[in-house]
Amino acid sequence: MAQLSESESTNQLPWNIVPYHKAGNSSKFPLVRPKESERKFVSPIVEEVIKKITLNMKDKDLARLFENCWPNTLDTTIAWTDDSKGYPRTFIVTGDIPAMWLRDSTNQIISYVPYAKDDEKLCKLILGIIYMQAESIVKDPYANAYYAPPESKLSHPKNPWSTTDKSTPPSSNVTWEKKWELDSLASFLKLSYHYWSHTKDNGFLTSNIWLEAVSTILNIMEKQQLGTMQEFGNAAYMFSRLTRTTTETLMMEGIGAPVRRTGLVKSQFRPSDDSTTFPFLIPANCLASVELSHLYEMIKCTSPDIAKQANDLSRTIHDAIYSNAIISHKKFENVFAYEVDGYGSSNLMDDANIPSLLSLPYLGFIDKNDKTYLKTRELILSDWNKFWFGGEKLHGVGSPHTGLGYIWPMSLCMMILTSSNDLEILETLQIIKESTAMTGLMHESFFYNNPNNYTRPWFAWANGLFGETILHLAKEKPHLIIDDLDDFKF
Repeated sequence: MAQLSESESTNQLPWNIVPYHKAGNSSKFPLVRPKESERKFVSPIVEEVIKKITLNMKDKDLARLFENCWPNTLDTTIAWTDDSKGYPRTFIVTGDIPAMWLRDSTNQIISYVPYAKDDEKLCKLILGIIYMQAESIVKDPYANAYYAPPESKLSHPKNPWSTTDKSTPPSSNVTWEKKWELDSLASFLKLSYHYWSHTKDNGFLTSNIWLEAVSTILNIMEKQQLGTMQEFGNAAYMFSRLTRTTTETLMMEGIGAPVRRTGLVKSQFRPSDDSTTFPFLIPANCLASVELSHLYEMIKCTSPDIAKQANDLSRTIHDAIYSNAIISHKKFENVFAYEVDGYGSSNLMDDANIPSLLSLPYLGFIDKNDKTYLKTRELILSDWNKFWFGGEKLHGVGSPHTGLGYIWPMSLCMMILTSSNDLEILETLQIIKESTAMTGLMHESFFYNNPNNYTRPWFAWANGLFGETILHLAKEKPHLIIDDLDDFKF
């Protein structure tokens, strides 16, 4: 995700918040949802869940954060909806950047999907995101983020970071940024699968535009399995940007670091939108393998040939991960590398952005009690990970995207979502509370010894992930956050 420049960032929220009056047993955090009349979308079932969870939570500060954060995508980022093509379309922005990312839009909306079957309008809204993603992929499958279509009449402010970009293939008229990220296309498959499995809606599986997007994804992934010299002189994707920040462009005039064919799929950029050190990005390949198997499950009866292609690709990637990405470490034995190149080089680290190595069980790739994962997790949550930062009270995983010392709340949520340790979970919840700088919302990142020094006051993905984390605890570990378990059913 591109970081806002200092001149563009502001600590003021661009909506009128609900008036808040502190009562005897209320939270120290303000209520910062928009007034009900100004919310972009209201779901009765989502409001019902918010009320049920918050009324039963022990910690009123956590309850207030959940009340603010979980509905933030619906409250503030639904920019446009449309029915004119015979199917719904929904365009949502990330928050303070007026573009729609494939990855972010999936993760912003994913925690509402289980409730869609009980809310027809919410169901249609989510299906509209799937169709909007499909249209975007067909127009520019190598892009990571998009403008709304021209017929939306939404303003098209220029991406301030892309004025010098050169790419192969060229951008489309809806391309906000053209960074090839494997997890972007896998995220479209993830949202499609979650929607299908929860709603049992099969209609979109035979839609021409959805199937065209799926076929495009499979073909792109297979092209990106090629080694650098296999496609030398005829690279399917190249990208360069005039910049002083090395992670904003690719080496060798847009080619990227060389790789040897292994069965893995190249991803020239990470989910942080930073360029990879070695293009075989393992968390993205793990997500792709999982979602390709889900694609097979969805369409094995309606499109058997495409389903077989997806299943074969999923297995190839899975096997290549285990053949190429498990590295011997002098302290942690065998661990997953973050990136490899097929020549024997590897990058041992993790980035807070999801998919990450920390998130592998959350992605459905591996059991959270698997020995290799546990050793990898131990490395990630230690100073052996170059982007693990800790002070006296606060610690967590950051990202090269925001530089040294900045912890991402998303990593704290993922620590909870992959933990079996009640004490670790409670301690991490406390860090999350302290990270908000009393704003009542999650941020992109905060400085490890000063939470008041943070980036992005309006970042819907982080807000949504915190909401998802509380929902997970209410279901899997209610004793940690719920006051009276006898009266609580969820």
